[in-house]
Amino acid sequence: MPSRYRQPSWLYRFTVGLVKSVAIFAGLFSLGLTSAYVAMQIAMERDRVEVPRVVGLDSIAASELIKEVGLLPRVVAEEFSEGIPKGHVTNQRPSALNRVKVGSEVRLFVSRGSDQLEVPNVAGGTLVQAQRVLAEAGLILGPITQIHSDAHARDLIMAQDPPAGTSAVRGTTVRLLLSQGPFEEMVIMPDVRGREMVTAINLLRELQLETRVSFDRSVSQQGHVMAQDPPPGAQVKVGGQVQLTIGD
Repeated sequence: MPSRYRQPSWLYRFTVGLVKSVAIFAGLFSLGLTSAYVAMQIAMERDRVEVPRVVGLDSIAASELIKEVGLLPRVVAEEFSEGIPKGHVTNQRPSALNRVKVGSEVRLFVSRGSDQLEVPNVAGGTLVQAQRVLAEAGLILGPITQIHSDAHARDLIMAQDPPAGTSAVRGTTVRLLLSQGPFEEMVIMPDVRGREMVTAINLLRELQLETRVSFDRSVSQQGHVMAQDPPPGAQVKVGGQVQLTIGD
């Protein structure tokens, strides 16, 4: 009785061999791709360096450290900082430990120091002096209030807010109190032209003004005021002097 199972035919052996060959080729191809990728990464890493940490360093020292690893430092901005001294790096881009291409730029932000300052004393000086001092300190001249004072000469600063010696943020507005000098009562000069001399003098005396008289020849204005100085409507200090010209 013939056997139901036959030996593998040549076609079967060929197919099995072909499958094995394809599998081997695929494995070798995959290995080649992996090796090429690794080689490419290695080649790329040869052109890359690690960014050093320079935050907190003096900007000059930070720049030198960045140059040492083949990168280019560039200061791009200054900013106020409470914790980092003036002239030192407050921030960097890219940040430390990143790997970048040789020759890449590292942007640095440098501290301007604290924005807290001590308010200078401008009391006793003039407004012009105060403007200069406040501007140099980084403060802004604010509203100015003017009052009369017997203790302070005219146009001198009597007080300031915030007071001198206190702490303030840069850019704070400083208000000033400015002296107008001692209070001087003023009166409005009346028109006494054409009045009789005695009447005019008495009127000015009631306003607490002193009178000086001179005479000029005039038939039509005899005994009457021909001219006055200051003129009508002018403001005159109490106790001030008025010159009258009388017709003679």
